[in-house]
Amino acid sequence: MQFAEQGRYTQARAFAGEVLYTEGMQASHMYVIKEGEIDLYLIRDEKRTVVETLSKGQCFGIETHMLNQVRTHNAAAKTYAELYLIDNKVVNAAVNESSPLTKSMLDTLSERLSVAHKLIASRVNYQPDLLIYARLLYLLGIADLGKQSVQISRGASVKDSPPARPLLQEVFTNARHMFGHSDKHIQGCLTKLLRLHVIRIEDDSGAGKRVIFSPRDIINQVRNIVSTDEDNEKLSYEYVSVDDFAALVEVDRAIILRKLAGGEFADDIFTFRRAEILRLLNEKGKRFFVDRKIKTPADFSDVLDIEFADQKSVFSAVAKVDVYDLVKLLSCMEEGVVRTKILNALSQRKREEVENELKDVGNVDPMEAALIGQTLIGDIKALMLNKSS
Repeated sequence: MQFAEQGRYTQARAFAGEVLYTEGMQASHMYVIKEGEIDLYLIRDEKRTVVETLSKGQCFGIETHMLNQVRTHNAAAKTYAELYLIDNKVVNAAVNESSPLTKSMLDTLSERLSVAHKLIASRVNYQPDLLIYARLLYLLGIADLGKQSVQISRGASVKDSPPARPLLQEVFTNARHMFGHSDKHIQGCLTKLLRLHVIRIEDDSGAGKRVIFSPRDIINQVRNIVSTDEDNEKLSYEYVSVDDFAALVEVDRAIILRKLAGGEFADDIFTFRRAEILRLLNEKGKRFFVDRKIKTPADFSDVLDIEFADQKSVFSAVAKVDVYDLVKLLSCMEEGVVRTKILNALSQRKREEVENELKDVGNVDPMEAALIGQTLIGDIKALMLNKSS
């Protein structure tokens, strides 16, 4: 931070969710965080995984071990952030002034960090650990039962088939290779399954310990257990798309986009992290994602803000609008509070005329309709502000 402040380098700011750069882009400068937080993330198997969250005073965006400077990850603002931008030439000159040992250490640490980021992104699993271990045990159990596995997969009853008995050491070996988990982590997962009476562990004299379970039932048993106890720690690393966001809160995508465009989530959702959305869903309920925030006349900027206008002002402003302009506006507007409010502001004769024209209206230029809407909300805003003053 002192290096950045003393150099009077270029400064920039980023708003929550704004992407600063993506993997593979040319890197021309390093960033230093003056204020706020930045997420570094990788996209693997169509999943975004945050590998680091950096805060004030930390730097990112330069890999000293790479000759051709390209971004090795993606960076996005987690919160509003202010940043220093320091040109690569300046950074390299400062690094080259250090001793060969220091420079070599920086290169080594930089390379190791890149490898670690990639390992994190490739090994994060968005399923609960107990479920992936149930799947592993199922495969090992089927292999252990041999020919009887065909009968099990075709739905033979449990009593018709003996339980699987793979060696405990075999489970450890496969978990290490497949998941990259430590022995301690593997032991912890198996202990949970043991306490839930999903598996048993018995000594087999001369062969070692064996894991006893029913392959046919184990996945369903564990799925029922974890359905009420999701691994939220892992889910907190996952970003979701707008479509996933809408599905998660069970709100129409158009409503979510409209609220996002109006900045109505800005104080609450900084990034589309699943954990943050679930937290808000628990704390504030579904209505938080549906209801619009009440606006004062001074904040009116969109025709949908008519929802917050008093009916008298709406009546006065709508009365000045030509019938055909109203038809164009309403033809591009979804059913809802605003449309109803505009129609209710019309006299019976004018409303009938508008509704008849709407039945036969052809294609309407959305831009023209938007301009009519902007003029209307502007007139309503002026009327309400004059009234309050």
